[in-house]
Amino acid sequence: MPTRIREEGGISILDIEGKIDINSSEIIEAVGWLVNSGKLNILINLENVDMVDYSGLSILAIAYKNAINHKGKLKLLSVPLSVVELLKVAKLEAVFETYSDEKSAIASFFNTGTMVHLRRKFQRLDIHIKVNYKLLGSEKNPKIFEGTVLNLSAAGIYIHTKYVFPLNSLLELSLGIPGETKKLTADGRIVYLADKEIQPHVYPGMGVALTHLEPKKERAIIDFIDRNVTHRADEL
Repeated sequence: MPTRIREEGGISILDIEGKIDINSSEIIEAVGWLVNSGKLNILINLENVDMVDYSGLSILAIAYKNAINHKGKLKLLSVPLSVVELLKVAKLEAVFETYSDEKSAIASFFNTGTMVHLRRKFQRLDIHIKVNYKLLGSEKNPKIFEGTVLNLSAAGIYIHTKYVFPLNSLLELSLGIPGETKKLTADGRIVYLADKEIQPHVYPGMGVALTHLEPKKERAIIDFIDRNVTHRADEL
């Protein structure tokens, strides 16, 4: 994975190419070298990144934590749309500042501008509803766990709970969508585990991508979010 470091306007910019995955530890090494050299304002440019998987997201989180621990700042530039929803599922959208153009990103290190939010594949709604879940395909009488859904989209949910499982574990989910008479059931895969240091308010917890969601159920979620987003906007 090619990585190039350049300086623009007093900011260290990491230009990344290819994909960010479990083999992308050079990002952590590059950020570590920068902060140890006293270069504390870091911008990671993802314009030429083809894909970021779940392990890659953890790589970015570790790099971010390293910068913060050294009293630095780390922000993201040109985040691919395929990564935006993953950041939201992982409850990391409030951690990373993301920018669509380099000039604005550089200026943000010197002023308190508003974070640029990229459009999402699905709208996502912050919410507090209970969810029950168990490991998919577990024993005859599996233990059922309970957590709180903190955000919801047709692509995934974030569950605030002390009962977490390893990455890529498959879950059976059951949650009550307000206004629906029956509980919504779905399968999901754990794609992110919260980091206590950078996400203390939602730790412990896990981001779960919904898998094999039936069109009818997907539509129910989307319609519910549309109604509530519109309703809240009308109240403002």
